[in-house]
Amino acid sequence: MSEQTIELGITVKIPGKDQYNMAKPVLRWTIDSSGDVAAQIAEHKAALEEVGPEIEEALGQQLANVSGLSVSGAGQGAALARLEALMEFTIKEQTRVKELLVEEGIDKSTPKKKRAKKRGK
Repeated sequence: MSEQTIELGITVKIPGKDQYNMAKPVLRWTIDSSGDVAAQIAEHKAALEEVGPEIEEALGQQLANVSGLSVSGAGQGAALARLEALMEFTIKEQTRVKELLVEEGIDKSTPKKKRAKKRGK
């Protein structure tokens, strides 16, 4: 079994009374590259869509608790959208790398696509 783990996070500065505090929500996905990668990605995305609103609400509350400000969810939707865009990019890159590994014969867990024969050779 070959696994790839992706960990993405956003560091958020939280203004406090005398100093800046930091919070870093982290999203971690582990993909078994010898399995059905597309199905695993779909499962991770579905789980994120389901828990995303609760995570955003909880993060907003924590920000309010630490800063003393009422900032429930302020700006966190945009941060979550950026994280989702980064995940989409990472997924595309991970899929591309997997295809290259298969094509070069490094990853033999997935059958290699047959190349069209060039004429004259």
